[in-house]
Amino acid sequence: MPELPHVQTGPDASPEEAAAARDRLGASEDILVGMRGLLGGMGEGNNPTGLFVREGTFTIGPQRHHRTGFHTPPTHVPLYLDEVPDVAIHSAVFHNAYCSPPDRRRETFKLTRLVDRVKAHNGHTAPWAACWLLGDTNEMPSPHGELVPTIDWSSPEITDDVHRLHRAEQLPDGSWRSYTNFDDIMLAAGMHDAARWAAHHGQLNAMAATAGRARPEQGGPVRLDRELMDSFSVQGVEYVCVIDMSGLSDHDLVVIDLSRRKLVEALLRQTIRPLAKWSDQPLLPMPALLSRQQFVSMGPGQPLLVPPRVS
Repeated sequence: MPELPHVQTGPDASPEEAAAARDRLGASEDILVGMRGLLGGMGEGNNPTGLFVREGTFTIGPQRHHRTGFHTPPTHVPLYLDEVPDVAIHSAVFHNAYCSPPDRRRETFKLTRLVDRVKAHNGHTAPWAACWLLGDTNEMPSPHGELVPTIDWSSPEITDDVHRLHRAEQLPDGSWRSYTNFDDIMLAAGMHDAARWAAHHGQLNAMAATAGRARPEQGGPVRLDRELMDSFSVQGVEYVCVIDMSGLSDHDLVVIDLSRRKLVEALLRQTIRPLAKWSDQPLLPMPALLSRQQFVSMGPGQPLLVPPRVS
């Protein structure tokens, strides 16, 4: 949960406000039967992160706190499977700074401290770990292989100048280029986008937009939310979909199903070998893509690709 504004309070909250926040967290745990809620710290913003874990599936390790260097601290919790009790899955829910590209870049590099625990590509032996980074990047994805058309930041329909400044940089020729630091760093570090993995295996709608449909003044639909996994455990992903949350949230819900058997094999490092980095290889054969105008006119849940022509 990259935003949990009503279950946590800052230092200036009254005892009554703090008690009400704790009650809301408990109510959320009651609704999500069998799941335990853990919260990241309060940062500069009012939307702290959180994580709900099913205790019947995972053993929950001691929560790690990252109190400095983040506009919104991530919720970082090591998880363990009973079959592999010595290998941690360092899971972290993050929400990168919405208003500062330099801060987002710094926050992304700080998250690579968790990636470094995987030791996937440099011959280290146990103890190793897995890493899952889930959250709102507040940046465009690296454009190669993406199916949601890129935003034309020079379009007269984009009237939110401050938002454009947050998401794109103006080049010397006057054109604009989206910031893609999160993907550039994470893909180069050997992490893998679960949606890209699913799309590579035929589930193209896994790479649907997750936000922006109701914000044409900000450029319209974008795939802001990403779920990064290390090069071993991503191979356990079997299904990814995006669920429309219109009327409930300004971000859609991304669901990732993993095979427990494959995940165990990945954590054991016995039969599954690390993948080559996405940044070193093409992701997908480029299909016939929709134009930005066609895409924006579509409703949620519709196919991302232009139907094949019938001659």
